[in-house]
Amino acid sequence: MSTVAYKCINCGGPLEFNPAKQMFSCEYCRSNFTEKELKDHFGELDEKLNDENNKVDETQTEDDEFGFGGVLFSCPNCGAEIVTDETTAATECVYCHSPVVLSGRLAGDMKPNLVIPFGFTEKDAKEKFYAMCKKKWFLPKDFVSDAHIEQMKGVYYPYWLVDSDKAGSCNATGKKYRTWRSGDYEYKETKTYSISRMGNIAFQKFPQSALSKEDHHMMKFVNPYDNEALTDFSMSYLSGFQAEKRDTERADVQEQVDKELLEYSKKIFKDTMSQYDSVTLDNIQMNTVQEDWKYALFPVWLMTYKYKDKQKIFAINGQTGKTYGELPCSLGKLALFGAGLFVVLSAIIFGLGYCL
Repeated sequence: MSTVAYKCINCGGPLEFNPAKQMFSCEYCRSNFTEKELKDHFGELDEKLNDENNKVDETQTEDDEFGFGGVLFSCPNCGAEIVTDETTAATECVYCHSPVVLSGRLAGDMKPNLVIPFGFTEKDAKEKFYAMCKKKWFLPKDFVSDAHIEQMKGVYYPYWLVDSDKAGSCNATGKKYRTWRSGDYEYKETKTYSISRMGNIAFQKFPQSALSKEDHHMMKFVNPYDNEALTDFSMSYLSGFQAEKRDTERADVQEQVDKELLEYSKKIFKDTMSQYDSVTLDNIQMNTVQEDWKYALFPVWLMTYKYKDKQKIFAINGQTGKTYGELPCSLGKLALFGAGLFVVLSAIIFGLGYCL
């Protein structure tokens, strides 16, 4: 297993991907480099890493004595030992804070095809979180504070992206309702129709989590991402961030993907039957004509937030800014709102009674 720390071409300091500039920056000499410049400079290194896909660097030690799948590596910058779990692919040294990429974990079949780079900085992520909080009426007054943020980190999470061409058909029952009055009588009419549909449906870049960890559910709630930002994967994008490698194979999630695509297919077929007042699908048959799977990394800002001795985790989509997490509720504000609502309703009822 090889460890990599990308160094500044000018001064040798650690390089990190800068979301604000969409370039790779050195905090020491303030130099900025494009991806092409890094590829031109580090291209040979990337090729060597790809050649060593299945090799283990003898200078590194893999140790599972920690009891949780922990693995021990050496920082290429200062030589300190780094402990990670078995799915971590990028991290930083706790001593010199140099960004470190564990390249062997993203090599061979584990090398992603695509990546969406982070679109904004840690500072911007905090601002988006606070902007979301301002829209929540019942938050405790002292909840929003920098002092409550224990940790903020940018993490790339693994996804499967599925291109699937489907051919299918369905039968359905449609109904149209009509109501009219004639004299003192009201009439109701229901017409029933047999409906058939068939056609091809093409799904592109359908996302499915490639991580089975407990926190993978957060990835669903920060979706969707804009796939227009997808670019070919390069390990340099991981510099300065953490990254998780996938721990699922296609066979592990194929059933779930098929199930979700079937539900979308049902909706697409039903959308072609909008001329009916109600539609019931009787049966649907979908066959896969062709399917292509890609492995990608998507950006998420993770915030660990401690409030009144309770720790909460918030996830922020690193491209769109969509925020997910559990927020506390102020019982005092809720009580005041209820009391105010009661007063308003009472006034309305009293007014109506007075008018009568």
